[in-house]
Amino acid sequence: MEEKPKKRLGEILIEDGILSKENLQEALDYQKQNGGGMIGQILVRLGYITEDNLMAVLGKQLSIPYLPLSNYAINTQTVHLLDETLCRSHILIAFDQDEKHLFLAVTDPFDVNLIADLEKQTHLKPQIFLSTPTEIISMLDMTFSMKSDKTGLKKAG
Repeated sequence: MEEKPKKRLGEILIEDGILSKENLQEALDYQKQNGGGMIGQILVRLGYITEDNLMAVLGKQLSIPYLPLSNYAINTQTVHLLDETLCRSHILIAFDQDEKHLFLAVTDPFDVNLIADLEKQTHLKPQIFLSTPTEIISMLDMTFSMKSDKTGLKKAG
């Protein structure tokens, strides 16, 4: 049985009524004129789609669920299972867990070495969700600043 070829990002955006054929063509022209780049990021940069649109369609294309983090109650204890520097450098956040799984919101689901390392480090099987870089960074800022604010002490200034 032959596997159906995956649809291109632009095709899905057009089918879903998020993008016009004309805007896609403009973005493809921009891509050629400016030496390449990822078409999804170009579409966001040009203002034709939002980060949320991009992640939702990528999730659909890759069969990875898209999770708008702003709609989810983050488990702050789980966030602190991973080093803040690692989370920021890879733009990911561990937002929840159960006995066997670590639930991760990521922007790059293809970093299999990182995902394997996280499984070794936490002894939990990572479950991957896509989220926007803006939401992940915002949640990291909020949760890691909460940790540093727990003492209630403020710097003299």
